[in-house]
Amino acid sequence: MRWLLLALSLLAGPALAQTPPPSAQQVQQDPLRLGVQLYALGRYQAALEFFERAARERPTDPDALYWLARTQLRLGLLNPALENARTLVARSPRYIGGYLVLAEVYVGFYRASEDRERGRAFLDQALSVLRDAERVNPRHAPLYAQRGVVHALLGQPDRAEEAFKRALDLQDTPEVRVALAELYLSLGRLDEGLEQYARALRLAPQNGDLRVRYASALLVKGQAGEAARVLEEGHRLRPLDAEGWYTLGQAYLALGRLQEAGVALENAVALAPLRFPAAYFHLGQVYLSLGDFARAKSRLTVAVRLEPSRAEYRYHLCLANERLGDKEGARHQCREALRLRPGYREAEEVLRRL
Repeated sequence: MRWLLLALSLLAGPALAQTPPPSAQQVQQDPLRLGVQLYALGRYQAALEFFERAARERPTDPDALYWLARTQLRLGLLNPALENARTLVARSPRYIGGYLVLAEVYVGFYRASEDRERGRAFLDQALSVLRDAERVNPRHAPLYAQRGVVHALLGQPDRAEEAFKRALDLQDTPEVRVALAELYLSLGRLDEGLEQYARALRLAPQNGDLRVRYASALLVKGQAGEAARVLEEGHRLRPLDAEGWYTLGQAYLALGRLQEAGVALENAVALAPLRFPAAYFHLGQVYLSLGDFARAKSRLTVAVRLEPSRAEYRYHLCLANERLGDKEGARHQCREALRLRPGYREAEEVLRRL
């Protein structure tokens, strides 16, 4: 399981679907306010138009240029974001947000760099900007959170941990707790990571993505029961998304609760049919164990189509075919499993009895 450090975006809000566009009268009134609303709804392209207008109409308003640069960064428009962030810092050197968005733009350039070693210069620039920000306001928590991200990307975990803890001393937020948790996980400090996830969840109990991350870490620790509890509790607050159902299905599998695992995994593939090939594989395993061989074959066939080079998928489809009396189909899949994994003992045993 891969653990990725969060690139903090502390001002971003939740995305909501099917929000009606602002009326012409509203747009005429305040493009900056409406742009911020659209940004918070995840409608970045629409927000960009309002921020561009606000920047034209309010050239001395640092908020307009800040939100324009942040939205350009969100859309991957790195060069215009860099130009606007630099302009903002030059025009308004006491405006702390300018330094933060400029540092984030440099991190964006690093992430987009094909040569990560040469790209480290962007991270050095980000740290320089954050030092300038600290001189402006040494008690602004987000600048230390961003510094933690930069040090983590530089492979400096001790400095990253120090920066994240400094941010938490100033302002305890779930975003920084999660970033610290994932730093600990990347270092193999699983117990400390779990503690930070738990504390983040107490601060943001409605955050479904946080619950999935926490539950995934609990599964790595072997605490499947607690992982299931975390996700079940989350489902009572708001419906799980596809990843939530998939992770809950894994927890139920580890607990041997096969029927519940089947329901959870079916929900996952219904919500995201192509996102989790392994969900179809696990469903095949569940149905094989429950004796529903036709349904096992159906799900394993999808798993093989999505990931045809996975030998274990082929082997289990071989078993499903064998149980259904399709000897030729079973032979074909077990031979494919052996081609992909020479010496696959279980597949060899099936072929011998066929």
